[in-house]
Amino acid sequence: MPTIYVYCDNQSIIGRAQSNIYNCKFRHIRHIYNTVKDLITNEIISIDYIKSKENIVDSINKDLSRELLYNSLRKMSLKPLKMKDCNDDNHV
Repeated sequence: MPTIYVYCDNQSIIGRAQSNIYNCKFRHIRHIYNTVKDLITNEIISIDYIKSKENIVDSINKDLSRELLYNSLRKMSLKPLKMKDCNDDNHV
């Protein structure tokens, strides 16, 4: 199975995921940490750094300027909606 690449723009999170030191008391977070750590160790996933401006999924979970939003949509091969499309009552 080829490695799945996960791109993250937060270097602190990447460092924490790749670290052998775990310092959280919450059991559910410890379980998630151990699962991610096993996936990285077994080379099923790889967490790599990407600059925020190049991270195309930012448009899904962050507020972006119009320019960055259109750039992300273009990289995902999507077309931005026009205002008249948003006001149409026939869309689901």
